[in-house]
Amino acid sequence: MRKFDKRNKDYWWVVPSEVPRMHASGLVPLACVQAQENYSKMRSCVWKIFRRECGREDLSVSEKLLLWSVCERYRFETFSSHDAVTYYAKMIGVSRRTAGRSMKELIEKEVLWCVLEGKEGRLRVSQASGRKHYLLVGLAHELMR
Repeated sequence: MRKFDKRNKDYWWVVPSEVPRMHASGLVPLACVQAQENYSKMRSCVWKIFRRECGREDLSVSEKLLLWSVCERYRFETFSSHDAVTYYAKMIGVSRRTAGRSMKELIEKEVLWCVLEGKEGRLRVSQASGRKHYLLVGLAHELMR
């Protein structure tokens, strides 16, 4: 696992301080990351969020499938999923356009945050350039329980 510390600017969403409103944020406190001794607890929290979000009636089938693919590819090393939308589209068997539209909807509905590695701030839509990471909203809240 990659070491997280205050100097790591690439994964800026792992923050050294407490996160206000953790249930509505994609940020993860450094203390929470360091407390994760194994992969399985983080994965169980990722799937708990997936199951909760799948119960939402305002999400389409393609959005739920795209969320499944993001959860499936969630990384312990970065506390994010950072594959291309094209790859997610191939995973779930939809067109790139459908996957892009579904990703946009998941971001707008605050299920995921889209961020760029090394550049603080959230993106409202997935853009073509830069190394994008998708963060699950509320993951830190689940990990702290």
